[in-house]
Parts: sequence; C-alpha cells; structure tokens
Amino acid sequence: MIMNGLPLHLIDEILFRMDPKSMAMMRCTNKSIKSYLTDPRFGPQYPSWVRPNLINLSTSDRSLVFCQPLVSSSDSVSLEYRAEFINEQCYIFGSCSGLLLLYIGHLFVANPLTKKFRILNHSGSKLLPHIVGGVKKDDPYDPNGLLVRTERAMCVGFVVDPYRTTKRFKIVCILEMETKYRFEISDGDSWRLSKTTLTTSSKSGLKTRMKPVYVDGNLHWLRNDWSLIAFNPETEQARLIPCSFHPTPDTKVLFAAEDKINPLTLISGTIKEISIYTLLGNHKWALERQIKNVSMEKTWLKSWYIVAYDGKCLVVLENNMVLHVYDLEADSWGVLGTTECWSEDFYKFTPSYFSIEEDEQTKVNVASDDQHISYLTTIMEVIDTTSQRDFTKRTSPRVFTGTYRSGHFRCFQFNM
Repeated sequence: MIMNGLPLHLIDEILFRMDPKSMAMMRCTNKSIKSYLTDPRFGPQYPSWVRPNLINLSTSDRSLVFCQPLVSSSDSVSLEYRAEFINEQCYIFGSCSGLLLLYIGHLFVANPLTKKFRILNHSGSKLLPHIVGGVKKDDPYDPNGLLVRTERAMCVGFVVDPYRTTKRFKIVCILEMETKYRFEISDGDSWRLSKTTLTTSSKSGLKTRMKPVYVDGNLHWLRNDWSLIAFNPETEQARLIPCSFHPTPDTKVLFAAEDKINPLTLISGTIKEISIYTLLGNHKWALERQIKNVSMEKTWLKSWYIVAYDGKCLVVLENNMVLHVYDLEADSWGVLGTTECWSEDFYKFTPSYFSIEEDEQTKVNVASDDQHISYLTTIMEVIDTTSQRDFTKRTSPRVFTGTYRSGHFRCFQFNM
C-alpha cells in the first residue's frame, strides 16, 4: 500500500481527515496502519471528531442509558441523543483511555468504539459483591419499587496505563473501616487484598456518589471532611491528604480533574455562583475562577447538581430535566439538552481505539446466548456515536421525546 511509505506527519494528516468508520476500515485492511493507530503516542493526537461524551445512567430493577456529546455552547453539533432501556441492573464504575468498566450480571471491561470487550472473573473479590449486590426501596409505598445502590459505586476505581504492553488496567476497591482503609486490587485475572493499611486520626466516610479521580498515578477519593485518600495502584502506597474546605450547607460539589493539565479540581456552587478550586502542593484549595450560575427559575426549581467538568465545559443539571453547559473560553451558558429521564449519575467518556487483550488461560466462558452480552452490546451501541444502528427497528417501542439544541431526539424503550 502506498501509505506505508509516507512520512508519519502525512499519515497523520490523512487519518485525521477521515471519519471514524473509514478509519476503522483502514485498521482492518492495513496492518501497519492498525499498529500505528494502537500506538499510545497516537492517542493524545486524536482529531476533533473524538469528542468526550456524557453517559447518564438511571437504574432501578432495570437501567436506562443515555449518551450525548459533551460540547460547549459555541460548538455546532448535529448528533442526536442516543438512549435505550435494558432489563437489568447496571453499574458503571469508571472510564479511562476509552475503556469502560461496568457490571451487568458480569463484570466487563469494554471499548464501545471497537465493540471489543472482556468478561472479568470477579468471584475472587471480597468487596465487589457488597457493592453490586444491595438494593433499597425507592418508594416505600411501592412494593415493587427498587433502587440499586449505585451511590456506593464510587468505592471502585479503574485505571489504565496506555504505555504498558501487558496487564494494562487495574481495578481498586476501597474498604472503609471506621478510621482505617484497606484496598483490594485486580489486574483482570485475579483479586487480592493489598498489605497496605491506611489509618487516619479522625473518622470520616467517603462522599457518596463522588467518583474517584485518577491523577499523577494515584486514585483520589474525597471524604466528607474534604480530605483525600490517595492510593497508587502500582506501588500500593496510600496516604491521607488533609485538605480543608468550608462550604455552606446548600453548596453543591463536584470532584474532578482537568483533562489537559490534570490538577485535582473541586467545583463548589450555590444557586447564584460557582467556584472552581485546584489543589496546591501545600494541600490547600486555591480559587481559580468564579462564574455566575445559570439562571434557574426558583419557583419551579426542585433540585440541581453540578454533574461534569473537564477544564473546557461545566455542566449543571436542573430538575433532572435540563442540562446547562458553560463554555469557560466563551464565558457563556447554553442548553446542552432537555429530557425527563436524567438521573444525577453522569460519567464522562472519551472514545479511543485502545485495545483489550485477553489471556486464553483466564478467559471467562459464558453461554453464546447469554442475555448480559446482548445488554452490553446495546450499551456499547448507545455510547458509540459513530454506530449506524437504527434504534427504531425494534419491536414495541415506547417513545420518549426531548430537544437537542434546536433539534429533536427520540428515546425508545424496547421490550427485550
């Protein structure tokens, strides 16, 4: 093939002008291009079509999964929402380097863009069953009303090292015991309890629904007293970062990191104003920026949350219906989308061609007609915005409607 003899910078120019489907076809027909695309050096140079997405998960005895691009108010995007129900409880534990760690009857690590996945044997885990096994009543007056305990999903951390050739990802479950913390680690093949024990001087639980943040080789969990638990999955060293923060009772908080610079970030907001703090070396939160919160009608306001931040965009959810996005560069608010199906559980996902390797000796075998595989396939197709699947050709759809900017979207519930 002629492209094999081209300089790398010209290959970049050609590949970056391709749509995702054409690039995927190139991977299948040319071994050198496939190798080039899977090289970690290529990862940071992905073109503009590889946009981060927001995944929203609403879970009870079944799950509703939404996905849409995370774009600023100044971007022009014609993509629709994509959404579908699955008749199973679902947990999303984390996203890193284009891979998702999720639980749907089985524990999966999956790449929605390539449709590759691996089933992980979690029978050796002592902590995971306590996270995915419990349900509680959502409505005490509804005998069939169940709500999965997704608020404990933050006890699971997922990290990916793109520069390793084997054992590329690790899963870390954190165990709280009054003032002590233990850590369970898995490389996808086995589970073990780390010898590391962290003891703190004060009792303070982890903030529920506050997902851990991976920065500088460490997973960070935010505690109720605003201090941080940091754990390095490689060295298995743990430490307490004694930060101080004094929000008012009505303050909404999001723990995050900026994509490019990667400092730990704390977003603190009231109905009038949102403040962005970054953690300094002296363990103090430094105010980086203050912005006026989006105008929300107090008469109709029942709830609001800060649900996503990546250094470019900040997203606020109003009344579990309206997603507002703030463009930090343009200093302006816009409406990202409107629907009646949002929950407060949002996950930021950035697609990549990162490969998933599987060891035949540790491969988990399941029946070919295992319904959980079908559910995973459905979720991957929802998340992959390059997929051409027609969601309208399923039987007995129940239709939800909403708006996307000036456009319209359709959300279908199917009997499976």
